[in-house]
Order: sequence, then structure tokens, then C-alpha cells
Amino acid sequence: MLAIFLLCSYAAVKAQLYVQSGATLHIGGIVTLDNADLIRSSTSGAAIAFEPGSKILFTGNADNIISGYIDFLNLEIAKASGSQVSLQGYNDAVRGQMIFTSGFFNLNNNTLLLGNTGQLINENENSRIIGPTGGVVQARLPLDQPAGIDPGNIGVAITSPKSLGEVTINRGYTYPSPLPPHSIQRYYTINFTDPANDANLDATLRLHYFDAETNGTDETKLVHWKYDDASNLWKQQGPLSNITRNADENWVQLTSIGSLSAWTLAESTGALPLVFSLFNVTCNNNAAVISWQTAMEINTDHFNVQRSVNGADWITINTLKAAGQSNSLLNYSYTDPAPASSGKVFYRIQSVDIDGSKNYTAVRVSTCSSELVWQVWPNPVHQLAYISLKADGVYKASIRLFDNKGSVVAQWQKGLQRGVNQFPLDLQRLPAGTYHLLITWDEGKGQKSATILKQ
Repeated sequence: MLAIFLLCSYAAVKAQLYVQSGATLHIGGIVTLDNADLIRSSTSGAAIAFEPGSKILFTGNADNIISGYIDFLNLEIAKASGSQVSLQGYNDAVRGQMIFTSGFFNLNNNTLLLGNTGQLINENENSRIIGPTGGVVQARLPLDQPAGIDPGNIGVAITSPKSLGEVTINRGYTYPSPLPPHSIQRYYTINFTDPANDANLDATLRLHYFDAETNGTDETKLVHWKYDDASNLWKQQGPLSNITRNADENWVQLTSIGSLSAWTLAESTGALPLVFSLFNVTCNNNAAVISWQTAMEINTDHFNVQRSVNGADWITINTLKAAGQSNSLLNYSYTDPAPASSGKVFYRIQSVDIDGSKNYTAVRVSTCSSELVWQVWPNPVHQLAYISLKADGVYKASIRLFDNKGSVVAQWQKGLQRGVNQFPLDLQRLPAGTYHLLITWDEGKGQKSATILKQ
């Protein structure tokens, strides 16, 4: 085929290397385009063939374009500082090296395909890929127990003891959903040809960026954020103890990752709320069994099991220590020793982080029935004792606590409603010992008592 191209250098026309329909341009050695565009006709029959070792070199101080699909063998950007080469309405590919010497390569909302052989070489602050209006650079590579592998050298290093199969990685600049607040202007998506391989990876992910992409963020606070498809939200990942940073080399690394998807870097919001994945209340021998599951815990200190007889006023009936730091599914449960007596009882779980911040499950309702009408728990007690009492009307109740000498050491006044009533008694300030509790109502016609051991 005849190699045909037109080089136009008139003052009124931008210089261009144009490959027209029906022509094949054979590239051998280095072809330098100084302040010139490279255009392949969009009509059929225009072809560019690259000989082994050949390269297209863009130089000069003007902005230029590449138009039409071109499968480069090697490509070098050596424009004057601040100048750029932009893709114009087409995706392009580089099968060998894409070398950055000076100037920028603007994706212009298109895709640069590196496949499994293309590599970015010497990308730096002053010469790199940019995408102010969007676009991605894509690498595709099979990864078998990768150890710090960065496909295409696009800035995401992956380590995992698992065989991931073929993985496609995109590095982009404008995500379909807004990036998190105080994020870098870059994101990565990691997609598996076989989605079943994206589980239990125990992966390490090192994400790179340039200073020019920090967008005013504090590099010392950058952490990994992952896009959650279920909630359509970016969520901070961690725990913070699994994160290392190098602000000089511009990377942040996270270990112990279970699965991969869409990632970016943004400033940490501090301790994360726990992620509840399950919360149920069931009945077992007329007792309410409260169970919950967490998908992730970061700086979680403990759980409070809370109960209410009206759905508005809550008391904590038990506290369980949390795992604190976890990226796997964890199960918790508690059986309420004072179940409802022929009525609805509401339950929820309150998680409390190390910094005191709180998170709640949804509310679940139990209708477990029981003949139990009176209980004081826990017993022995350290701080708070709870009373569960069924009343047949509305009354004022008097509660008194006696020591072994018969002296009143504490007393309370409570209002009783028809049905099951619950309320706490604060015994924290009392010394350890044995106490006698007496509750009366309906002018003394109703009366219950219990012996309490304070520890």
C-alpha cells in the first residue's frame, strides 16, 4: 500500500500528519511531529502500520491533537513545558512504551488502552496524563499471587496471596459519582474477568498520585476510600493502623483488603462508624435472642444492647466488648433475661467508638410471651441494676434500698404504666455488699422485693 500523508505548514492552517481513506502509513524509526497534529481519517481504509522499534515523537510549544483510532507501538510526549497533546473524540492504544519527557497528554474524556503490554514511562509532575474533562488510562493483566505488581505502571500496586485471574484496571479523573470531600483528583477501578475471584483477597493496595492532583488536601491525612455500590457512597477504609504513607514519593498503602472495586484517596474523617450487616431478634423458650453481625469495625469500643417498651425511651440492658478492628464478618448475640410479658418490646444495638461517637441499628420488635412479671438484673451488679415489672394499671411506685442493718441507703420514685415497665437503678456509689430492694405501688397493695449483691 502507498504511504500517503499531507504536511500542511501554511500560516492559516495548523500543521498535521493526515492519513486519508485508502492509504496506509508505514512508520519505521522515529517520526517527529513538531507542533503538528496526527489525524487518521474516520472513513474506512485509512491505516497506520508501526515497524518494530518505531516511535511517534511529539515536540514543539503548541497544543496538538490525535484524532482517529491509532494503535501506537511507542509514543513519546516531549512538548514544551505546559503544552499538551489531546485525544480528539477517539480512544487510542499504546502497545509498547509511552514515554513522558515534557508536556502533557490530555485524555479529553477518552480512553488510552495499554492492554497487557503497554507501559507508562517516566510520568512525572511536569509531564503526565491529565483528564480535566474525564477519561481513563486502562491496563489489563492476569495476576497470579501478585507481589507489588503495577499493571501498565499506571500507579496502583497490588499484592495478594490469591490468584486473581485477568484484571482490568482503570485510572480516571472524573468519577460518575462525586469523589469524597478533600480527595485527590484521581481514582482507580479494579474489575475481575471472573468476579468470583474478588473475595477473601487479603490484599495490599498502594495508590500513587502527583502533587498536582492533591487538590489542596493534607497528604498526611490521606487514606483509602472505596465506592460502595449498594449505598452509592464512598466509604473510608481502614483501620488506620493498616495504612502507611509516603508524602515524598506520593503514595498511600492499605493492607488486609478483602475485595477490590473502585478506590481513591481522601483525607481521613477520623474514626469510622461500624458497618452493621445484620440485626435480628428471635424467640427461644419465650426469651428474646438479640443477634447482630458486623461487616467492618474500625476503632469500635463496645456495643450497648438497648431495650424499650414504647419505642421512644431506651435503656441499656447489656454491654458487649467489640472486636475493635475488623474487615471480616463478626457475629454477636445476647439473650434478654427479662423478656416481654404479653406485649411488644423494642430492641436496638448502639455501637460506641473509641472517640465516643455512636451508631445505631434499625429497631426490631419482639413479641416473645412469658409469664415473668418481675425481675431485677444483673445480679450481682457493678453499676446499674434494671427492674422489669408488669403492672395492671397506672400507679406511683416507691423503691427503697436497705443495707444489712435495715437502713435506707437509696430510694427512688417511679411512675408505672399498664403493662411491662423497665427502669434502671444507679448503684455505682454504693460500697460492695448485700442489699435488700423493696418496691411498693397502689398504696402498698402491690409489693415486690429482691436481694441484690453489689460488687
